[in-house]
Amino acid sequence: MAGIREMTPEDYAPVAALLRANGLTAEGEIGWLNHWESNPFRDTASSMGWVLEHDDGSIVGTFGNLPLRYEWNGRPIRVAAACRWAVDPKFRRDSIKLFRRFLRQRDVDLLLTSTASSRVSKIFSAVRFRPVPHAEYDKALFWVTNTRGFAASALRHLRVPLANMLSAPVGLALRGVERLHPRRGTRDLSQTIQLAEFDDRFDAFWERLRRQQDRLLAVRSYQALSWHFKSALDRGRLAILALEEGGELLGYIVIFRHDQDAIGLTRYRVADLQVLGDARALVQSLMVGVLRLAAEQGVHIVEVVGLESTKREALLALSPQRRQLPSWLFYYRPLDQRLEPCLATPSAWDPSPFDGDASL
Repeated sequence: MAGIREMTPEDYAPVAALLRANGLTAEGEIGWLNHWESNPFRDTASSMGWVLEHDDGSIVGTFGNLPLRYEWNGRPIRVAAACRWAVDPKFRRDSIKLFRRFLRQRDVDLLLTSTASSRVSKIFSAVRFRPVPHAEYDKALFWVTNTRGFAASALRHLRVPLANMLSAPVGLALRGVERLHPRRGTRDLSQTIQLAEFDDRFDAFWERLRRQQDRLLAVRSYQALSWHFKSALDRGRLAILALEEGGELLGYIVIFRHDQDAIGLTRYRVADLQVLGDARALVQSLMVGVLRLAAEQGVHIVEVVGLESTKREALLALSPQRRQLPSWLFYYRPLDQRLEPCLATPSAWDPSPFDGDASL
């Protein structure tokens, strides 16, 4: 028999072992604890998650609960995001018990998941979770920034023998995929700067960004950004690029390493991209800055998932490639029924890996 109890910080070791045993990644203990103990929105949810505990004291299931804060027209929205759901095969029949604990939270306005697998997405859909209204949240845009490295990883994925030797001629054939130059009208690239960390300029930027009407926005204050990206920053797996004018930010882009080690693919994925007024030129300049940085570092590709339509259209002008993702990643369910009609339209969202736990 197995029973459910609330997760505690002391559960790190058995939870991490359970995640790895079920094919999921588990970060270090310091980063894991930071997500709860240093979370500026910790008061949003009463629990960091739940575990399924066997009679012998072993943990055989886990369901993480990430408290977040969003805004809708200046009104705070309390959000709980699902993360790190794993159950040992012998106890899969009890998986739904963990899920019910997530669903039955009080004092939360909105539930979401931004990293749903194909199997998990069916479960969320069955209990009235809706896919985020976005035309292509199951497709990624990407640019090749290291043709030879990308070709070698692609050949490994296809299980072609001597992939490294063959990557040079294949890389030459792919050279036209690299398009690191924006079209006419893009803002001067010399204004793109790389930042070592977040600072109080992001507070001023957030005060301007949050004035947007009829769009659900995750809080992006200096404190929120520093907490969210602390683990990746500490490990040197994050880069922040910005555009500024007169000492004030006009926009920024955050990218994080999302490599596929099994085939030797190195990849930057865009975690967050925000500009004032959704200006097309700013979006393109920031992305070109990222593409150049990736090329300088020898990273194979840069990838984008989500983003609202204006930003995505600006990026399409930079001639990316597309790839199909294994599943639809992002689902939501309003617990505050006033949000239901508000969130039904695509314009209400600017979805990205910054939402939920996708870039933690």
